[in-house]
Amino acid sequence: MMNMDQYSDHLDLVNAVLGLACNLESYPNHFFKAGYKVMRIEPKFNVGGTINPDILLVSDNMGLFAECKSGEYKIGANLNRYDSIQLRHLIEKGIDISDENMDLDVGIFGKDNLIKLNQKLLEEGIDYSQVILSNEIKKISGRSFKDPLLETLFSDSVVVKSKPPLMLKFTESSPFKRIAPFVFNTLMSRSLSGKTQFGVREITAEVVGEIWEKLDKDLKKTMVKKMKLFLNRCKRKHLKDYLQNSDDLWTISIGDHWKTRKKFSDDCNRFINSLNQKELFEFL
Repeated sequence: MMNMDQYSDHLDLVNAVLGLACNLESYPNHFFKAGYKVMRIEPKFNVGGTINPDILLVSDNMGLFAECKSGEYKIGANLNRYDSIQLRHLIEKGIDISDENMDLDVGIFGKDNLIKLNQKLLEEGIDYSQVILSNEIKKISGRSFKDPLLETLFSDSVVVKSKPPLMLKFTESSPFKRIAPFVFNTLMSRSLSGKTQFGVREITAEVVGEIWEKLDKDLKKTMVKKMKLFLNRCKRKHLKDYLQNSDDLWTISIGDHWKTRKKFSDDCNRFINSLNQKELFEFL
């Protein structure tokens, strides 16, 4: 049985890496300082089989695949092949490249688990740069980053004093309880603004926010599918009085009176509270 906390741990780690590309005073910004931006999340490449890094970041002349590892034991069958991804594979996916001579690199990012995972990486002959993101940010092992500025930035220990920004709210692996508050807030907002009709893809993109455009197309498809499953669960259960659909066109009807809105909020909370036990049984 999969521990549902693992989903949250991995998503938190992904957000920690994404946060390094933001220009924030409250959170370290190593990638931003080095001129990197998030180009694609969970891109898939066919290089003698599917290779699926977590994040692709690019600067003017460098590309970095960031792989997030939240467990202590599982390396992944294809991690040792990330170095085989070439610039042409990015171009074939339609990823904009500013420099045809851009060099590509790989980095592994984890929490304290990375200390234990390090030995398994060595046994597999994997020497990518390894960076801990926990109470501090620091490179602990592996080869040098190909970008000297990244090597310098990550070699110095930086204390983390706040949580990373919540750039990616959920993925296809997230339990419904994590998704629910974001969806319910969006439904309430749509009701208040009069935008009561929507498609599943439309509301998925709205809930995800600006980073939607950075998601790989396959990830978008799985997240839309996840949202459809969630909306159907809502319609069948506690929110059947508010949600209706005809194929892919959905309608939210809450009403304008404050008592009606309060009842909607109460029903949403009851639904969230019911998810823990129901989803536990689904994983048994």
